[in-house]
Amino acid sequence: MKKIVSLGFDEARAACLAEGEAQEKFATAKRMLALGKSLQDIMLITDLPMSKIQELQTEIKSA
Repeated sequence: MKKIVSLGFDEARAACLAEGEAQEKFATAKRMLALGKSLQDIMLITDLPMSKIQELQTEIKSA
């Protein structure tokens, strides 16, 4: 978010929207993991890379 300060309004808005979209993808992936969905299904639905989904899976298991 610190980088946004130096951007113009349109660029800052786009960056904020992208950040929100990324956060929603991670939240969706976490919910799907909690429901026991396959990593492959989560990857297809969220468009997150497998490595990020596996990180989330590890994070959830250790929580």
